[in-house]
Order: sequence, then C-alpha cells, then structure tokens
Amino acid sequence: MLNETIGPINDRLYRLGTRESIIYLVKGHTHMLIGGAGQWIVPKLEEQLREYRIDMSRVGYLLIGHSHFDHSGAVPYLQKKYPHIEVLASRGAAKLFAMEKAVRNMARFSGMAMEALGIPPEIDGIPLAFDGVSLSKTLADGDQIDLGAGIRFRIFETPGHSRCSIMAYAPNQKWLFPSDSLPMPINGGEELVCTASESFVDYLQSMEKVAHLPVELCGWEHYGYLRDASAENIVARSRAVTRKYKQMLKERAQPPGDAATCAKWAADAWEQATQFSFLPRPVIDYITRTMVENALTENID
Repeated sequence: MLNETIGPINDRLYRLGTRESIIYLVKGHTHMLIGGAGQWIVPKLEEQLREYRIDMSRVGYLLIGHSHFDHSGAVPYLQKKYPHIEVLASRGAAKLFAMEKAVRNMARFSGMAMEALGIPPEIDGIPLAFDGVSLSKTLADGDQIDLGAGIRFRIFETPGHSRCSIMAYAPNQKWLFPSDSLPMPINGGEELVCTASESFVDYLQSMEKVAHLPVELCGWEHYGYLRDASAENIVARSRAVTRKYKQMLKERAQPPGDAATCAKWAADAWEQATQFSFLPRPVIDYITRTMVENALTENID
C-alpha cells in the first residue's frame, strides 16, 4: 500500500514536502536531500525542518533526479539559504541548467504554479523565483555517493521520462529512488501512471538497468513510497504497465480514431489520474502528444 505519511519513515529516512511534491532526507554521517521539488513547497518544508529539528548544517548533498521544474524548483532557494550544500545531478541536467531558454521555461512554468497556488514570492527575505541551478558535481552510471553509517548510493542514468533522468539506489538498505523514471503510484499504489514522456524505448531500457535489484522501499517524488512486499516487484509491474499503456495508445490512435483525438483523451485521463495542481494543461497536452507519437513510431519488441 502507498504510504503518504509526512515525517520520519525510520531513523535514517524522512519524507518532507507535500503530497504532490516530495523531498526525502537521508541521514548518514553526512545527510542528503533527494529531490529538488517545486519552490511552492518551501513554506511547508521550512515548517517541517523546524518541527523535526533537522540540522541543516549536516546536509552535505542535494540530489536532483531530473531537471523538470517540479523536481528542481526549490533548489535555487535552498542554495541561497544553505550555500554549503553540494547540488548533484546528471550530465544531461547540467547541460539543460546551462541553457538560457531551458531556465527561462522552468521559471515561467514554476511561476505559473506559484501564482495558481497562492505562494508568496519570498520566504524570510529569500526569493522563490527560479533563477537557475549551480551544480557542484555531475553524475553518471555507476557513480556513488557515500554518506557514511553504511549508507551508500549508486547512480543509474535512466532516460525515457527525460534525457537527464537518474535513479539512486542504496544497496545496503535496498532503497530505490526513481524520481519519475518509473510510473507513478496512484489510488493507494494499486495503479501506476506511465511517465514515458520522451521515449518508451529508453524508458523500458532504463528499467532493465535496475530490474535485478532487490527493492524494499521505492520512494517517488510524487505521492509517496511503497515498502516491503508492495515494493518488491515494482520494476516488473512498471514494465508491464508501460507496455500495456503504449499498446493502448497505439490502438486508440489508429482508424477509426486518430492521433490528435487520442492525445486529447490521454491528456484528460492523465490529468484526472494525477490531479496535479501545479502542472499547466499545455504541458500535459505536450507530454501526451509526444507519447502518442512515440506509441505509433517506436518499436519496443
């Protein structure tokens, strides 16, 4: 069953943020934040840091799973308030953060979300506007992050949702943090929503990289986490859901239907399933149009 509880998961792991936009705190000798979230969670995040008496001076790293604005939007604020934190992301994310047009789009979409959600423009005198991310280090397949106290993460490059996506896995704890590189859980974890927004082929191939890993906790940056028996077969479930979804889009997009009608149906269904309050409808339309096009042209066999 999907666990949506905010706060301590165990003595080494916390879930922070909101239901829709999550940051995890991992406590080793050095602490690490996983996920950059959207800046609209910052007021709630600061409350939680105080409530759980989290010593931010011990947070050495912040790991960005991919560069999309709802997974990196809080980073500029956190870098200003806690400048000692080293921000880590993939080589692909570094390229996007260096592109003026990409940063401008992230600022525009995150600004729209802030306005829609009624979030103030600054907290404690620190602006929340997205003005770029400065990385301390880029990561690639096989790189490791050692937090001490037996907590060590291995990085997997996992394109498919985005070209810059990575997953992080802690082998000793059997914790997997997929960002959006696995379908998202909804309805208590009974259903998974496909997030193959750039390529079904890459998305499935990326899952193959982690299919052999034992998983006792899978923590998404939207909605929550699965653990124990619910998490054991998550990669196999994700592969099956992705294949089924691609085939359904392909069938609906062919006569007597068409690609445009299918994309509209997919956008409505995706919006209803996710209930994201921060994602503008034009973004959802773009995502689903791309998935329909890929469903028709990509061969996953």
